[in-house]
Amino acid sequence: MSRINLKKNIITSGSFRIVILGLSFLISWVSARYLGVILKGEYSYLITLGGFIWIILDFGVYRSYPYLVRKYPEEVQTMFGWTILTMFLEIIILITLGVAFLDYWNKLIGYRLTVTKIIFLVIYISFSKTFMQLQAIYLGMDRVLENSISHFLISAIYFVLLVIGYYTLVRVDKINTLLFFNLIGLTCSIIYLALRNNWNSWYKQFNLKIIKLFYSYGFRVFLSSLFIMLLIRADIIIIKHFMNFREVGIYSMAAHIVDFIQIASNLVGGLLFVKLSDIEDDISKWLLLKKTLLLFFFFITLANIGFGLLGKFIMQIMFGSQFVPVYFVYFWLMPAAYGLSFGSLFNNYLNSKGFPVISIILPAIALLVNIGLDIWLIPIMGINGAALSTSFSYFLWFILIVWFEQKDSRGRMLHYLLPSWQDITDLWKETMADMKSLWGKLSRKTA
Repeated sequence: MSRINLKKNIITSGSFRIVILGLSFLISWVSARYLGVILKGEYSYLITLGGFIWIILDFGVYRSYPYLVRKYPEEVQTMFGWTILTMFLEIIILITLGVAFLDYWNKLIGYRLTVTKIIFLVIYISFSKTFMQLQAIYLGMDRVLENSISHFLISAIYFVLLVIGYYTLVRVDKINTLLFFNLIGLTCSIIYLALRNNWNSWYKQFNLKIIKLFYSYGFRVFLSSLFIMLLIRADIIIIKHFMNFREVGIYSMAAHIVDFIQIASNLVGGLLFVKLSDIEDDISKWLLLKKTLLLFFFFITLANIGFGLLGKFIMQIMFGSQFVPVYFVYFWLMPAAYGLSFGSLFNNYLNSKGFPVISIILPAIALLVNIGLDIWLIPIMGINGAALSTSFSYFLWFILIVWFEQKDSRGRMLHYLLPSWQDITDLWKETMADMKSLWGKLSRKTA
């Protein structure tokens, strides 16, 4: 396949992500005002459960798709066909099971679901999985523009509908309303991705044998992704067990700030994974990782300093006094922003080596530590205890990956990975040159 231009892809996708980041902040602001702290906690709880379920249904396939597209480009039609086929089957089966055993599910999750809510939640789960798989196919095909537009569509459509609903849909089930808005955004993005490629003959090229390969790779990625997902979101479930939806709402807002910061690492991590999959030489991979980690260290540090200086004012003015405790909780989560971003980038490096078993074991260890610390600290420190355990566990995950790779490389990796002052100055010069070049292109287009 064509050679990947990582810098161009980061600029293209990054331009969209800056806009998406702004929209995400506005969505968080308006939805918090619309729901209030308790309903915000309920909504975050349902979305977290939905995330767990679609990760399980996906079985790691979406994580393996970019790698498989690079290795088996002739099987793209099969990937598309299987994605759409399983979407329809899941919706039919899960809605049937959800409605038939509604009382059981309510007792299991400790939350009262209505028929409408469970239908919306099921479709949200299936659409989320389908969207992630489709955008992973485009990422593997090095069609970053379409991938970026699809992400933008979800945020833009959801934000517009949210603003309309904020002023017009007051006496309604607000959680159902936000789930419905999410579904509209996901539907538009799925349709966009489906129409941007010629899928008309997918059924003629449908290869049942290759589907086994999806899941043989996917199983390892599935376990790794599940443990990482639980590592990121298990706190919400445990807080709900020990405390109430008000505390869940406050903690979920603080965790959402970490998500804002991690948007950039998710963006670069996905693009980096595809690029690293094409590189065979370990030293070249380490040098690319070093540059990326340096860039993210400065970005996360600036973001944390900015929130430390302005966060309390922003929470008070924009979200209201009921959300001010988010500011203090986030201070406990600041180290998590580094650990999660660095760990995610290194995990993509591990996956680029063919999804080794260690990529399952390390997040599993960190998850067990996180759960153990949560159970110990939440009764003592409340949601601050959850934040502290999360920060410790994220950093543990990152350190374990570095330790393993240093050992696996027979002590060579850190020599190439540890930055020098020259690396910092070179990165600064390169960044300034790229910014100058981008500004020149924009100036010529607007002239």
